[in-house]
Amino acid sequence: MMNVFLANYEKHIFFPKRNIYACIIPVLNEAERFHSQMRKMKEANIFELCDVFICDGNSIDDSSNPEIVKSYGARGLIIKKDEKKQGQAVQLKIGFYETMKEKYHGVIMVDGNDKDNITDTLALFLDALSQGFDLVQGTRYRKGGYGINTPILRELAIKFVASPMVSLGAKRWYSDPCNGYKAFSRRFILDPKMNWFSDFYQSYEYCYYPLVQAKHLGYKIIEIPTVRAYPKDSVPSKITSLSHHLNLLRLIFLLSFSKKV
Repeated sequence: MMNVFLANYEKHIFFPKRNIYACIIPVLNEAERFHSQMRKMKEANIFELCDVFICDGNSIDDSSNPEIVKSYGARGLIIKKDEKKQGQAVQLKIGFYETMKEKYHGVIMVDGNDKDNITDTLALFLDALSQGFDLVQGTRYRKGGYGINTPILRELAIKFVASPMVSLGAKRWYSDPCNGYKAFSRRFILDPKMNWFSDFYQSYEYCYYPLVQAKHLGYKIIEIPTVRAYPKDSVPSKITSLSHHLNLLRLIFLLSFSKKV
């Protein structure tokens, strides 16, 4: 039996299940970046390809407005209401839980900040899931993928710290493990050894821990080239201070060399 530790949340479902795959998008006060992404997804008919759930961290902008989210075509809006539990994984965990309850065959997760070329690549992630891959990782560092305005320190950290550490722990090379554009099969999410809904997942664990464990558990893995574009003249990420960067590197180290399940 899996342990399930979820934050308190509010759920809005706008229409019945239409697809066998879901996409969960964590959002927290992304403002126009979120709306720009949603408009692009609507224009590209992404909401027809898979059922989209917005996993909001209780934003104070209109990212958590049910009527606005519904108007784009998302199937659901999940709003975390527990102020004691903060972190991207807290929001994602609720999304994974709800999609597994709905018996989706697989789930794509992607940021809601308009940095990823979802309209060009989401169909490739869905195709990989349909072919039987259990972990699909987006990457800027395979042929066909690239980054735009990637901060130089981040580029160096990915190539020379995160990728080597995660790959060493995983016994498989990952060229872009920090890329939050990923997909997981239902069987991987529900593997009791992963304990996917436990209180272990609090911040960025879903970004790295599944990568470290997937090969050891015998799951099929593939990387798909993607484009990730940072804004040219604004703060590139919510992870800005030195302490935040050091904490993230510490987390990556701990997850990379954690006990194999």
